[in-house]
Amino acid sequence: MNNWFKILLLSGLSFFTLGKAQEKVTIGEKQNVFSKVLNENREIWIHLPKTYNDKEINPAKYPVIYLLDGEINFEYYTGLSDFIARTPYADIPECIVVGIKNTERTRDLTPTKSQKKSPVNPEVTLFADSGGGENFVKFLQEELKPFINKNYRTQDYSILVGHSFGGLFTINTFLMHPDYFNAYVANDPSLWWDNEVSITRTKEYLEKNKKFPAHKMLYVSQADNEEKQKNWNSDMTQAIDKFKGIVEKNGSLNYKHTFFPGEVHGTVSYPGNYEALKFIFKGFRTDIKQLAKNPGLLEEDYKQFSKKMGTEFVPSESYLNVVLKFMKGNDFKEPETYFMNLKNKLYPKVK
Repeated sequence: MNNWFKILLLSGLSFFTLGKAQEKVTIGEKQNVFSKVLNENREIWIHLPKTYNDKEINPAKYPVIYLLDGEINFEYYTGLSDFIARTPYADIPECIVVGIKNTERTRDLTPTKSQKKSPVNPEVTLFADSGGGENFVKFLQEELKPFINKNYRTQDYSILVGHSFGGLFTINTFLMHPDYFNAYVANDPSLWWDNEVSITRTKEYLEKNKKFPAHKMLYVSQADNEEKQKNWNSDMTQAIDKFKGIVEKNGSLNYKHTFFPGEVHGTVSYPGNYEALKFIFKGFRTDIKQLAKNPGLLEEDYKQFSKKMGTEFVPSESYLNVVLKFMKGNDFKEPETYFMNLKNKLYPKVK
């Protein structure tokens, strides 16, 4: 083959390859929100559900997950949530994920000012920048959530997710401001903080209110860390166990605690977040094969699910399209008619 022809051929292939490489897969977008409360710009990462911009369906609204430590958790969490929301096997509805990137993590996620002295130098106070949790939750409630609700199509259902100090912040938000979110996820929370101040607050909350608020959910994961064998950071384990005992003894909260053998503090949030989403949205999944036998089961399931969640949920248009395709493909004519009527009722065509 002529050498010049080879060069031209390779150049053409390279151009074609580079052209194809320019097609990018994106998982989100960055936004900057200036916080008057914190007096700083905050970088926020937004992940939209796969159907968010689907022109074939009516514009839908979606629950929102507020994810702390966004720079660590955002990439895997968005894939995880999309995976378990895929039809026809969806265990959860599609959700908007809002990853919140840190600036001063210790300041924002701790509820009280640290007085703990360094064991090496008693003149040094550990975590000196701590105690800004109330300001940070004010930023979330009064600035970030309104921004998200204004700029994106959101359903009135939100979840707060945190790990370590983020888990501490999540539990303190639940105790001090339970109405701010519908569900709370705390992965290996640092409940040892400030002589277990969160344990004290839990007891005080129950002494005052007798029981936890209705329709709220709390999921707590706990890492192994070989703490019991090596006594490494045993304060973490003991505090989480104390919290678990108090909550389970009261029995009024929709609560789940999972201990993950073999998972350490730095890895437990991944399986914890998966189990948390399945726990929070338990009852969401419907059996498409059973719907062929009893079409009315779908509306009944969603009615019961909405009652449990304290917020109305209805079958999404995208899921109804999947159901209709299944019914048509299997020649289930009566169920097909039923679901077409349901789709037209829930999502009427705009003339």
